[in-house]
Amino acid sequence: MASRLHRIDPQLSPARPDFRVAQMVGRSFRCGMLARREASGLSWSFAWQEIASVAGPAQADHLVTALGQFVESVDRTAARRIEVLPKGCPGLCRDECLAVSIIAASQLGACPALKACVYALIDCNNIETCIATAGTFSAALHQAGQSLPPDVVCNALALLPPEPIGSRYNA
Repeated sequence: MASRLHRIDPQLSPARPDFRVAQMVGRSFRCGMLARREASGLSWSFAWQEIASVAGPAQADHLVTALGQFVESVDRTAARRIEVLPKGCPGLCRDECLAVSIIAASQLGACPALKACVYALIDCNNIETCIATAGTFSAALHQAGQSLPPDVVCNALALLPPEPIGSRYNA
């Protein structure tokens, strides 16, 4: 089952305040990843604006710093290119949803879900740095009064790429 951020869900409607937080986390993650690829500050400005629109300008600097640490750890650790949508696209893609799910699982203390989501996002076993920086970002969000809903923690196993047929049983 894909994350609820991929589709319209009456329980996670745009009218819910926690939906705005989930979208803010996903879109600011997108901007952070784009900023690392562009090697410019313009996308970080978009991330700041995205965060400030929900958490307020007084909280934005601290949150962008914590977001930057999380984005850097994901980008450096990932065994594959992290996919994000272009700036301004509505909704969130698979990897953006996994990033939101990681932060939500961290806020909720859902360790098995957190580990599974980090692994699904970065596609390697070196997950500890990502878990630590996710914890920093989720704590900063919590201190800023921003909480993610538990229903954005996705089933990461459903988002893993399928194994080739017979690969598990070749002996």
